[in-house]
Amino acid sequence: MAKASLVFGVTYHGSTDIAATGLDNVYGKHISAGKLREQLTWLARRFRIMTINQILEHSRKGTLPAKALFIAFHDGYRGNYQTAFPILKELGVQVDFFIPTAFIGTERRFWVDILDAALKYTSRPSLTLTSEDGETTIALQNETLRMQAAQKLRNRVKALPEIAFEVEFKRILKGLGWENPQDVPSLGDHAACLDWDQVREMTQTGMSFGSHTHSHMICAPQKEAIAREEMAKSKALIEQETGQPCLNFCYPNGSFPYSGNEATDRLAKAVGYHSALYMIHAPNLIHPGTFRLTGAAMGDDTSRDQLARSVSRLRYFWRRFRGNKIWLWEKDSL
Repeated sequence: MAKASLVFGVTYHGSTDIAATGLDNVYGKHISAGKLREQLTWLARRFRIMTINQILEHSRKGTLPAKALFIAFHDGYRGNYQTAFPILKELGVQVDFFIPTAFIGTERRFWVDILDAALKYTSRPSLTLTSEDGETTIALQNETLRMQAAQKLRNRVKALPEIAFEVEFKRILKGLGWENPQDVPSLGDHAACLDWDQVREMTQTGMSFGSHTHSHMICAPQKEAIAREEMAKSKALIEQETGQPCLNFCYPNGSFPYSGNEATDRLAKAVGYHSALYMIHAPNLIHPGTFRLTGAAMGDDTSRDQLARSVSRLRYFWRRFRGNKIWLWEKDSL
């Protein structure tokens, strides 16, 4: 077996010209232009930034350079064209964008953005929900409580199968005073997605586009036929719209094994993907047979020290010296 190479991955979601706060930016997933430029500049000075396709191809040829690193942007937010793309061109780096194709070129919104907007604009002082365990009341009297509610409600519904999710999500919105998702006001332009013209323009400069499913679905809880359709449809649409092969897949939510697992990885490989990306703070040991990848999530709340620790080769080798296993898999079982 060929020698494995240590490769780090860094992931982002949205980006904005001016920092967004509160319910406009839960978990800091939209990074501001100033902080993004600072982080990307720091990374570009210390690593050879490459796309996932380039890394896997060089690994197969045995020519992967030292200190290779990939950067991925998830979700297809429009700010990644308006804010991140100019910075990437300025720095001369090529990265991966993973897009949920049902949202591209439409006004469709992610359910988390609808939820955050519903919490931001509701006039209700509390939300009462029922379940098999009884009745739960969530206080909403101030922004701190609403931020806490946004996190609790995400955890309540995000891993539900499709039909159960739709029922529970509508129940939550109704409890917040909204009969239909389309009635909830928008958080603003930063919650909108790319269009296909923007995707094609970015592709022409060497940016790589991969699938984030079709409808931003968490794959592991779904029936196999549904997960396969999500993977295959998005792959076909990206290839049709860009004229380029779509070889890489990224799991929405990105956890293992709750978002993706061995079964969904095998499914992604059967559909024709060359890699599947998880959002996990662990480095990659890349070899010619690598399929699973990990990338550490960064955002507007990430400090320079946190970024440095996430891509520290010294920290990695020290932990390995002490016998710590800090990645989920040393070699693929697929």
